[in-house]
Amino acid sequence: MGETTRVTALQAQGAERHLKIDGVRRPLVPLVIAFLLGIVAARLLQLPAVVWLLAGLAAAGLALLSAAYSRLRDASAFLLLLFFSLGAGRLGVESYLLPPHHIDRLPEEVLEQPLLIEGVVASPSDSLAVDVGGVENDGRRVRIVLDLRTIWLAGQEIEVTGRARLTLLNSEIVPAYGERLRGQFKLRRPRGYRNPGGFDYPLYLRSRGVSLEGWAGEASPIERRGTDGGSRPLAVTYALRDRLIHAVSGLLPPEQASLLIAMTLGERSDIPQWINEAFRGSGTYHILAISGLNVSLLAGALFFLLKAVCVPLRVSALLSMGLITFYAALAGGSASVVRAAVMTDVYLLALVLDREADSLNTLALSALGLLLWQPLLLFDVGFQLTFVATWAILMAVDRVPVTWSATSWRWMATPLLLSVAAFLATAPILASTFHRLSLIGILANLPIVPLSGLLTGAGMLFAVLATVIPHFLGWFTVLIGWLIDLLVGLAGWFARLPFASVRLFSPSIPMMICYYVGLGTAMAAMGRRWLRYTAYAAAVAGVVLIGVRLLPIFQNGPLRMTVLDVGQGDAIVLELPGKRTILIDGGGLFDDRFDIGEQVVVPFLLSRWVGHLDAVVLSHPHPDHLNGLQAVLRHIPIGQVWVGGQRTAMPTYLWLEEVLRDKRIPHKILHDGYRTSEFAPVQIAVLHPSNAMLYGSARGHFSDVNSNSLVLSVRYGQVTLLLPGDIEQEAEERLLEQGADLQAQVLKVPHHGGRTSSSKPFLARVHPRVAVVSAGYRNRFRHPHQETLDRYRANGIHLYRTDLDGAVTVSSDGNTVEVSTMRH
Repeated sequence: MGETTRVTALQAQGAERHLKIDGVRRPLVPLVIAFLLGIVAARLLQLPAVVWLLAGLAAAGLALLSAAYSRLRDASAFLLLLFFSLGAGRLGVESYLLPPHHIDRLPEEVLEQPLLIEGVVASPSDSLAVDVGGVENDGRRVRIVLDLRTIWLAGQEIEVTGRARLTLLNSEIVPAYGERLRGQFKLRRPRGYRNPGGFDYPLYLRSRGVSLEGWAGEASPIERRGTDGGSRPLAVTYALRDRLIHAVSGLLPPEQASLLIAMTLGERSDIPQWINEAFRGSGTYHILAISGLNVSLLAGALFFLLKAVCVPLRVSALLSMGLITFYAALAGGSASVVRAAVMTDVYLLALVLDREADSLNTLALSALGLLLWQPLLLFDVGFQLTFVATWAILMAVDRVPVTWSATSWRWMATPLLLSVAAFLATAPILASTFHRLSLIGILANLPIVPLSGLLTGAGMLFAVLATVIPHFLGWFTVLIGWLIDLLVGLAGWFARLPFASVRLFSPSIPMMICYYVGLGTAMAAMGRRWLRYTAYAAAVAGVVLIGVRLLPIFQNGPLRMTVLDVGQGDAIVLELPGKRTILIDGGGLFDDRFDIGEQVVVPFLLSRWVGHLDAVVLSHPHPDHLNGLQAVLRHIPIGQVWVGGQRTAMPTYLWLEEVLRDKRIPHKILHDGYRTSEFAPVQIAVLHPSNAMLYGSARGHFSDVNSNSLVLSVRYGQVTLLLPGDIEQEAEERLLEQGADLQAQVLKVPHHGGRTSSSKPFLARVHPRVAVVSAGYRNRFRHPHQETLDRYRANGIHLYRTDLDGAVTVSSDGNTVEVSTMRH
């Protein structure tokens, strides 16, 4: 009985403490939530900034009036509305805060020709795969971020401000921070690939202050004009960083050095792909990025040392703030380390001001400061993961039963609880962004996070000693190498476990709302029946939403054709009634710089909840149609593959044939006359090529391959879609001679709108109402050609272009046709 009374008293004290903290010491939490909801509203509604300003003024006046009449509940509501308006207004005024000579204000026609520019390298060497800042050198190209200072227009020198991300093709130089460069570059607005569920690359760059991107080749030499353009303290810091990186690289093997440098100094460009995959597969990839873990370890170690020598608390906090800020610069100033430094500095500032720091209030204040500085950070996945994971961990710590303090096993249970909390809180964000979850990550983090913390501290000491006494670190070098091998070995072992990492469909916004409402109310229930019922209702609603997306009985809607934005190439997704899907081509680049299939096609399929392709069609074996299919075959089960009979010795095509044999995927070689009703009520017919293929084009073999593309006619009710691949003039003439049934309401423009396609007789026979061009933005082939565009306009055809409109989606119920684009 006595024990029960003691526990009840402890629980009562805990409840009183929670009430005090939530009611008095955490006023910023609901206010910051209202602020970020305002940013989201401004992003969605696109209202003028003055609307939010007036709403904020009205909310402020009503809050003051309510407080004057002691109506505190109303005053609190109006205060939340005020912060909501402030958040929306902060995003709304973003463009008005730019100076008149900012490069964001350059007219689009100015960017159509190469420009002579001069600027200062804005950041140290860093991997662009992690953040935009820095330099990337793969042996042929170097990428930098330049603070522009001057541009020349029509021979006139004009001062400007703003940042541009630039690529130096086949460059022999790697510019350093603060170096002033001058050269001629082709510039453009950042664009990326605009597809539903895709990565918003322009938004990512804009959140980091980058307004333009560009490139210069060997014919455009870069002039180096001094190294005095940056901040002197930062230049010294980055020079020290380079020395530390060089010292570590000189003592450790390349693979070990790359991992240690990434964990201590933020340089991740040299990590081998197999190590990256090991950490991704084990759900521990976050330890390769300098973040809150590294900064908290550094702050904790410094506090311990200062306390040991009896330094006063405020002085310790001030010294720690200085060291953490210095370390953030030393680690390259990436977004993740800046976020961690801001969070830690805010907490330490509370100690300096002699105020008791509440963790959730500190977290909210850190988020508010970062969003006031750059509201677009809210849409950055790194920002979301950092704050959501930290919030979940703090909530879990806050709700650990007080009775655990008397148990001997809480040291094992608490880390597991925190790992579960972080996993549950971030799971929807990870699934939505990366379409992957590492189920084993909960367990993998238990040994790997402490080991990485030990390695981070020891590695930083090793880097410093390596610059001072490199010849006296024999035993220390062996120890560091052993720790690195152990860390990588653990990550690889966890990654190899069955179902360690699983691919997932993208949850919709309503699904995510149900998930977080259910999770939050379940955590807060604690004896409140209505909260338990809310959690149950959210769970049921989530299951219903998932069932609607998965079950075929709910998928008997219209035929849907999406011409994906894959740059200069083709990738078309046909979603048919009955949850059946056909992929026609997979896009692709002519080199290995970027995997269109992995980064564009597969994410789109997962965002549309396509877990199986009934058929994959390769119109012809050119890289811009073929290369993206590699990722599709790796990740998506396929029912059958259709090709037109053209073979090639390209490694990608040979790999494709080998995979089809190994997986025993039916492989059909089709010619004109083939028809199928297996996708009824949709009928598909092959109109071209004939058994006697076309050869001998005056434009060479490349045109022959184009002209032998598969041409598909897809009929649904009274509506027909014509998908002619890359056929050119010779193929169009043969189709007309053979009297093929070309009439269609919707035409995918052949050969990306090239001059040698879309002839007048061909367009007259097809007579489409809607046409879609798939082409890369400002591509080197100049597709679509102006003559071709003029022919479509002369025929009164509604023309859509992926280079201007992003992905184009055509929907039909069998009688009518509707078109939507990413631009609208």
